[in-house]
Amino acid sequence: MTSPQVPSPHLININQASLYRFDDDTAGSGESNCNDDCAVKWPPVTIKAGGHVYLAGVNPKEVGAIRRQNGQVQVTVGGWPVYRFSGDSGPGDLNGQGVGGKWFAVGPIGGAVW
Repeated sequence: MTSPQVPSPHLININQASLYRFDDDTAGSGESNCNDDCAVKWPPVTIKAGGHVYLAGVNPKEVGAIRRQNGQVQVTVGGWPVYRFSGDSGPGDLNGQGVGGKWFAVGPIGGAVW
C-alpha cells in the first residue's frame, strides 16, 4: 500500500481553507488576471482598504495587497495575488491543486506548492 502524496506546507486562511496562486498572474505586477467568471470559481482573498493581514509562518515583508479591477483590495504573498477555490468544501481540501496546470497551493513566500 502506498501513502498518498502530501504537498509541501501551504497557506490556509482562518477557516483552514487552502489558498492558491494563479500562474497567469505575475508576481509584483500589481494586477490580478482572474476576474469576472474566473473570480467566481477562484474567489480572491480580500481585505478592507487599510486592513492588516497576519499569516502564521509568513514573513510580514512577504505579505502585500493590490487593488483589483472592481476596487477590492486583494492579499498578495511574495507579490502573487492569493485566491480560494470554490470547489474546496472542507478544511484542508486541496481540490484546486494543479487545475488547468495553472492553479497551485501557495507557499509562505508565494511559490507554487507541488
